[in-house]
Amino acid sequence: MNDMPQTFVITQDLFDEMLRHFKALLQFDTTNPPGNETPAARYIASVLQSEGIECNLVEPIPGRGSLIARLRGNGSKRPLLLMSHLDVVVAEKDKWEHPPFSAYEEDGFIWGRGALDCKNTVVLWMTILIALKRSKAVLDRDVIFLAAADEEEGGQYGTGWIVNTQPELIEAEAALNEGGGMPLGIFGRTFYTYQTGEKGNLWLKITSRGMAGHGSVPRADSAIERLLYLITSIKRMSEKVAPPATMRVMIQTIAAHSNFPANIIIRCILNPLLSNFLIRKGLGSSDWSDIMKALMNNTVATTVLKAGHKTNVIPSEASAELDIRVLPGVDVKSYLDKILEIAGPETEVEVLDIQPPSESPVDHELATSIRRVLHRHHPGAPVLPIMLPAVSDGGYLRRLNTVVYGFSPLLPGEAAERIHGHNERISIASLYYSLKIAFEVVADFAAPTLNDFFIIAL
Repeated sequence: MNDMPQTFVITQDLFDEMLRHFKALLQFDTTNPPGNETPAARYIASVLQSEGIECNLVEPIPGRGSLIARLRGNGSKRPLLLMSHLDVVVAEKDKWEHPPFSAYEEDGFIWGRGALDCKNTVVLWMTILIALKRSKAVLDRDVIFLAAADEEEGGQYGTGWIVNTQPELIEAEAALNEGGGMPLGIFGRTFYTYQTGEKGNLWLKITSRGMAGHGSVPRADSAIERLLYLITSIKRMSEKVAPPATMRVMIQTIAAHSNFPANIIIRCILNPLLSNFLIRKGLGSSDWSDIMKALMNNTVATTVLKAGHKTNVIPSEASAELDIRVLPGVDVKSYLDKILEIAGPETEVEVLDIQPPSESPVDHELATSIRRVLHRHHPGAPVLPIMLPAVSDGGYLRRLNTVVYGFSPLLPGEAAERIHGHNERISIASLYYSLKIAFEVVADFAAPTLNDFFIIAL
């Protein structure tokens, strides 16, 4: 970083503001469906406009509002987009220790649906925008903030709608999104992460039909047998796929920081013929094993089954819903064509959702800023690109040729399994850590003259 005239301090008062806004956002019930994100978007707009920050609330249908804010730079470089979403998944209130929309604080944690996914990221970018505005930093690029509706249900009323109808509002060279930044403990070592790619969706409802009959006389061409055969065939299609660039770099980085002979074995995971065997042998039946297999393969999960009504009657109709996830590099439409070919005319295949996989290069200038800041705070710690086994709004931005990295940093020990689960919560210490690290990354990438700032230690 170069010498610069500005000085800025992230103070206790600013962090207290962040906590206050975070609690306020958690108290908005933005469960999707129906979403109802507009009140939360208006709250953010009121805060940012009071700081003199330009805001634009877009609302494709009543109640489904997204907030776009912008700090203007000198235009010498293309913008940076800070992405987040306002909607949350349903919370089973009776299964929670504290009400999911209470923003209850206890023992250094704040509880609430959205605490980790992703109102923590909303308030993070919101606070960084305020900090940059107050610093009067000279920005080389515009910094755009997006708090979107509808991410949890596919984004058709949020980021997808904006990309399809008003892309100029969020066009950027690079973006920071949710989905990365959490440290991973691998073979006794801590790796820091940023997410560079995500799998694509192919959700299908398959309905097979055949002759009904008595259960005592099985039929090979019954509706259920045809359905089972097709599901098995689709699962075989998912095997032995070449790993995408993100996974190649991820595996190679883990291997480079492992001792012999583990480093050799880890590299062999990149061989599609060996990967599942080595993952199973090395990681056993752990959750980490399941995640690694999902990151190295196209996957097929049968999530809904419907057939029959009586034990001794072969039904004439059977249906299943499949959640298929495909790796970057796989043409999802060609994948669907193969399924249709296997299914044949006797089986109906309905596409419930189709979204292509997406991947950004691992070595963009923004990745350099992420590594530089993480190495400053964690000297010698390896930094990994990782892939999301699901989809996010980042895929829409990659269609605009935006480099998208998932990076919402957290401290080790945050319980990722609480995301979409019961008792979602985040530690106040993690919120502070995220502000400290992410502010430095944004400043490094967008305000290179802002190098004379310091951040309080709480």
